[in-house]
Amino acid sequence: MINVEKEIINHVTKRRGNVVLRRWKDLLFIGGHGPEDEVTGDPFYVGKLGSDLSVEDGYKAARICGEILISAMDEYLGNLDKVDYIVKAFALVSSDPQFYEQEKVMDGFSDLMVRVFGDRGLHARSVMGTSNLPGNIPVEIELIVKIKD
Repeated sequence: MINVEKEIINHVTKRRGNVVLRRWKDLLFIGGHGPEDEVTGDPFYVGKLGSDLSVEDGYKAARICGEILISAMDEYLGNLDKVDYIVKAFALVSSDPQFYEQEKVMDGFSDLMVRVFGDRGLHARSVMGTSNLPGNIPVEIELIVKIKD
């Protein structure tokens, strides 16, 4: 393997054959995570918001996504003190066509970030409803984090 490939691999964590995160300068881009057990891959919640799951269920599912993303940051960085601040979060919420409260689902994630990181957890965010997600998970969240060395 050439040196460039080794260098890239040293800066990328892989899970199930996919790139989970990538660092570019002082930014950490973390790919979408759902409310799934990190060992088995089994989802903690399945279904669509509005028809199968309540807003409260979605809030809890988004919070689990946040816990998993925090775990990914901690694993990669070695400790969470290296997180300067959360830049942006993007969420997809699997929703019934008549469900219009995606932002309340995303609050489960956002509230956790502020609880864990204080003002460093305040972030720009976008949330979008979608007709389905892989494995019938209700929420998937990706993240951009500014880190300090």
